[in-house]
Amino acid sequence: MGSHFVFVGTFAMLGGALRGFNLLLILAGIVAGTLIMHWRWSRRSVESISIRRRLPSEAFAGVPFRVRYRLRNHSRFMPAWMIRVSDEISHVGGTDTTTATCAVGVISASTTTLPHYDATITARGLYTFGPMSISTTFPFSLFHSRQVVSFEQQFCVFPALLSLKGSWQRQLISRSGGTTTTAKRSGQSEGEFFGLREWQTGDSPKWIHWRTTARLDQPAVRQFEQQRRFDMCILVDAYQQRKVKHQTSPNSVAVERAISLAATLLVRLVGSPSNRMILAVAGTEASAIVGGGSNMGKRRMLETLSCLSSSPTPELCKAIELASDLVGKAQDLIVISPRSLKEATESNSNLQEIIAPWVRRGSFRWIDTSDKDLNRWVSTEKPNASLYGHMPTAAEVHRFDGELSSPNAAPTIAPTTNSTASSIASSKS
Repeated sequence: MGSHFVFVGTFAMLGGALRGFNLLLILAGIVAGTLIMHWRWSRRSVESISIRRRLPSEAFAGVPFRVRYRLRNHSRFMPAWMIRVSDEISHVGGTDTTTATCAVGVISASTTTLPHYDATITARGLYTFGPMSISTTFPFSLFHSRQVVSFEQQFCVFPALLSLKGSWQRQLISRSGGTTTTAKRSGQSEGEFFGLREWQTGDSPKWIHWRTTARLDQPAVRQFEQQRRFDMCILVDAYQQRKVKHQTSPNSVAVERAISLAATLLVRLVGSPSNRMILAVAGTEASAIVGGGSNMGKRRMLETLSCLSSSPTPELCKAIELASDLVGKAQDLIVISPRSLKEATESNSNLQEIIAPWVRRGSFRWIDTSDKDLNRWVSTEKPNASLYGHMPTAAEVHRFDGELSSPNAAPTIAPTTNSTASSIASSKS
């Protein structure tokens, strides 16, 4: 529409100058004044706004999550109207790119608002959010004024979780080492006193050691020794057939199921301090991670699964050795693979010898996600929503604003603006 205005204004100016028509010159002045006012107003609106992005603490593939923004209008007198926020999202190492948007009707002078959008990413992996842009067409929608903010953040989307059957715990191999295997924890069912440690979310207030808390000026709780319920190593075999060329092949689907099953078991088990879990992965690289009852340990494991790449020659033996170097061979070994044990041992002659100690003790299980063996573990129901965390509450939104405001600022929090929902359907390359 702005180009039409420019054409009409140019025609009126030339016609009035050549023919001497004053009315055409007046029309040209009105058109030029409108364009200048629109350009100045819209440009000033986007330049007076600062923007910050807040990503959620975690997100799982296929589950909607919320991305919030903090928009601050630094103008003392002029409100900003019809503000549109665009954010580019791209898959690290891939070619998938999309743009998510949300909008704000008006931001009053010297105030802050918190728009948001809900997104769904269908594939696990590492994604980059940014750069962002702020644009507006106010007041006459003749053209866009835009400000680009080169602020990029990387965000890890965890594997999709599966719904386990009620008997999944009974199918897990019982712990090795009998009653000599113990875990250190504090909680309602205490054992023998072990020591003191710093406070963690979920600890009971009655186990606070007040003298140590007063001396350290931070909460400290008593720690007890208790029998460990699950003590195992979960090994993910990311085997990819050489002839596979697309992500919807049976083998690729089985690999993703194996990764999702491992993630589901870890989410269920790592959260309990009475369990000791080891995650080992074999894909393009082999690695092993120890996870206790902390959220940080669970997050590291899920991030490892999110970035796991399949390979025609996964190093299973090396992954088992890395896990054994961390905690020894006393743990149970659960291998989740898109192929059968027979196929794995045929392609790797050393595998049978490596797993022999666990097989002799009866503490070894191989789960093949390419056949009906998976049906013994997974049901068709949707996973429990409590596994995915929660959406930010109103109190968390206010804390977010307080964290980003300068110490001397006291911004007015405008009501959270409804946004346009954006769905991102990306495939992992």
